[in-house]
Amino acid sequence: MLNFIIYEDQKVMSELYQNVIHQFIGQKKECYHIIHISEFNESSKRKLISLEGRKIYILDVKVPGKSGFDFAREIRFSGDWISQIIIISAFDYFKHHAFTGKMLALDFISKKENVSTRLRETLELAYQISTTNRFFSFQHNGELFHLPYHDILYFAKNLNDNYTSIVTNKNTYKVKKSILQIERILENDLRFLKTHQSCIVNLHNIQSVNLSNQVISFGEKKINLLSREHKKELKKKLTHS
Repeated sequence: MLNFIIYEDQKVMSELYQNVIHQFIGQKKECYHIIHISEFNESSKRKLISLEGRKIYILDVKVPGKSGFDFAREIRFSGDWISQIIIISAFDYFKHHAFTGKMLALDFISKKENVSTRLRETLELAYQISTTNRFFSFQHNGELFHLPYHDILYFAKNLNDNYTSIVTNKNTYKVKKSILQIERILENDLRFLKTHQSCIVNLHNIQSVNLSNQVISFGEKKINLLSREHKKELKKKLTHS
């Protein structure tokens, strides 16, 4: 899932950004969402943090209440140093600030330019960068997904069919791959560990493990797919992580 977050208080500009996004992503054949935010507060912040998938932010500087710069800093200070941030403003003197203050902006676009063309070019770059990061790619219900590794809690083989479930905090996706096939895809990423012949977990998302009951907890979601032969290795990995 690819999420475009627009922070813009001018309706005509927000609609322009959305039209560019629709035209751009239409050629990629990828599932995407556009989220428009006109005010940044705790409610919108929680909504953004809970979003799964890649994020590309389009932030206007002059938005009442909280500037696009403040928004960008909030994104970075929340721990998100991966998402791409595009700053847009009618005031060119803000350009220098877009690349300072620990915002890691990808680009600054002036509203005095041809915004549609410039935004299309920058979105292409943002898309290329986002697809070079670590993602598990698969098709689900006829749509192509690139699910960031950090969103995945675990993979679990389904008992009654030839599918494996990819479980995140919010969703479960089914892919027609075996655990062995998935293990080969993930073999060079140390955050994943096979805990059972039917399960691979993301070590970074484990909150607790009950070794006696062989239950692995990811917060609200729990699994009991921990075999005795993998218990020692899991304990070692978590102890030294």
